Amino acid sequence: MRYTALTLALAGAVLLSGCSSLVSLDPFVTDDRAASDANLVGVWQGAGGDDKDLTVIRRKGSAYTIRYIGDDDSGTCVALEGRLLRVGDAEFMDLVGNDKNGFAIPVHMVARVWPEGGALRWVFLDSDWLKDQAKQSLGTQAAGDRTLITTKGAAVAQFLEKFGADEKAYSGEMKQWVRVP
Repeated sequence: MRYTALTLALAGAVLLSGCSSLVSLDPFVTDDRAASDANLVGVWQGAGGDDKDLTVIRRKGSAYTIRYIGDDDSGTCVALEGRLLRVGDAEFMDLVGNDKNGFAIPVHMVARVWPEGGALRWVFLDSDWLKDQAKQSLGTQAAGDRTLITTKGAAVAQFLEKFGADEKAYSGEMKQWVRVP
């Protein structure tokens, strides 16, 4: 009975997490490994002419606070906390929701980021290839169309370091932002 309740709770958390189809219960980036990049901090707007979505990124200690504000009638606003990891010339942002309600288990997802002066590119790492690598090298569990990494500790970060910079790690749409002056 306990296993069934835990599985249902985890599946619910994964389904509520939204953005990525590869998520983890443990962080991909820990405080002691967190890096910083001053190019990330600022107010960003979608690069498309009609794209009025905004993202506000602030540095707070070893983390970043991120607020995404959608340009739709629903008033979408997503609050995230992120930690940056640099592996060679690749930068990754470990993201976790920081909404403090009791109805969701926070899960971590990771995006590759390219902050370059007045531009920021961003894509979630959740390709089928990367999910296959996770299934082969970590403990995982299927939750609908998502893959939940259940392995704990340093192995999650080592997985990101080993596979994250490969171009096969992402296949989704790359979001492009421009800095708002």
